[in-house]
Amino acid sequence: MKRSRIIGISIVALIIGILLIVANLYIDYNLRKYSVYYAHNMEHKEGTHPEMAMALENMDVIYKPNKKNIRYRDDGGFIIYNTFSNNEQVIISCYPRAKELRYIYHDFTKKSYHFNEAFRLEYGYDSSTGLDEIDIKTVDQDALYKDIYKNFGFIVEANVNRKPLINMQKEFNKKYYKRFN
Repeated sequence: MKRSRIIGISIVALIIGILLIVANLYIDYNLRKYSVYYAHNMEHKEGTHPEMAMALENMDVIYKPNKKNIRYRDDGGFIIYNTFSNNEQVIISCYPRAKELRYIYHDFTKKSYHFNEAFRLEYGYDSSTGLDEIDIKTVDQDALYKDIYKNFGFIVEANVNRKPLINMQKEFNKKYYKRFN
């Protein structure tokens, strides 16, 4: 009798443990897959761009539309190429496994702009002049963000209205509020 009771308790504990693991995995998956939707519905500080940050950071699980001249690459990070008819190419990349999360945008004028984890411009380089650092005070940041959204905003648009079956907005806000405020 004691032996069967111990086995029964062990089986129940094992099942509860497995259910907790599955629940935690689902929560993580849900927060990542619908991160653009959650970021869009979260309050954030002006100058941050949580939708674009979440889209780039979670490219492995969000919806990636097939679009002419767009190529996705995943090699430890996420890189998206947008090629124009005259072979000009703009690139945006993210390496979420890096020590410090960064986003990099390369435009066809041979300039690269580096953004922090809140997708706020930190610094830039102009490789046409020999990798000279760009003074970000001289950069029209509104125009830069418009250019980025013109070339890659379709990813945000494709995911911003994809509502989750189980809304975990509160959990997303707990996890990311400080990052974007």
